[in-house]
Amino acid sequence: MIPDKLTAEHSENYKVSIRLMPDGLSFWGYNPSEKDSFFMETFPFDDDLTTVDAIKQIVCKHDCITFAYQSFHVACVSEKFTLASDHVFIENEKERLFDFCFPRDESLKTLAQPVKSLNARILFGIDKEVFAFLLRSLASPQFIHALSPLLVAWHKKSLTVYPKMMHVAIHSHTMDVLCVEQGNLLFANSYQYEGSHDIVYYVMYICKQAGFNQLEDHLTVSGNPSVCRTVLSVFGKYVAKVDYLQQQIVDYKVEALHAPTLDMIALMECGL
Repeated sequence: MIPDKLTAEHSENYKVSIRLMPDGLSFWGYNPSEKDSFFMETFPFDDDLTTVDAIKQIVCKHDCITFAYQSFHVACVSEKFTLASDHVFIENEKERLFDFCFPRDESLKTLAQPVKSLNARILFGIDKEVFAFLLRSLASPQFIHALSPLLVAWHKKSLTVYPKMMHVAIHSHTMDVLCVEQGNLLFANSYQYEGSHDIVYYVMYICKQAGFNQLEDHLTVSGNPSVCRTVLSVFGKYVAKVDYLQQQIVDYKVEALHAPTLDMIALMECGL
């Protein structure tokens, strides 16, 4: 829940974020200098409203979202993203590149977020009306893709782990797959799935394409515990080093209505 002590007078002590999902948003944050200060509240969208009207309604009811903060990220959860190397990226061509990867959608605005550690940009789309409303309503928001904190965190971790690392983040209907090797991003993509068999199929195929060593390389899974247990029992038959990555916050952990997601934890750790 949003703490009562989060007022306009003390808001600049907090780092906050909106996790923007297709069916709702989470507003969360913490005070870096105060232990046990983490908070989160999730708001589902009203099915009878457009996305932008649903967001307007939420912001209107919770004026603390419009306070001035130490930092404010808007993390967009979307399976429609692509990566472009800084060596070939051209700002004026980002729409053409995004449209080349996905069917053109006039309702979307294409954003290009720099990921400095990877020398790349992550391109993703956000509803134009939602973007315009949040840009004028929030205090200095930074728009990012929800996968980018994981890209940064796993790039950093891969520098200390040899040889390859693959991570599978399992959501309710989609999954993100990242593969890194000694600081080099080998693969990053998102997939829709209907059951655990789809997850196993995608991951095993990616392992083959990425030259994954079944004896030496590391495979980790995070997300829904029951789904993870099911797929891990299968992965364990083919990959020697398999682990379930428990989502947890050590320094800022408090009771919350919903557990923080792995990308939220990574955002706190890497800061972007």
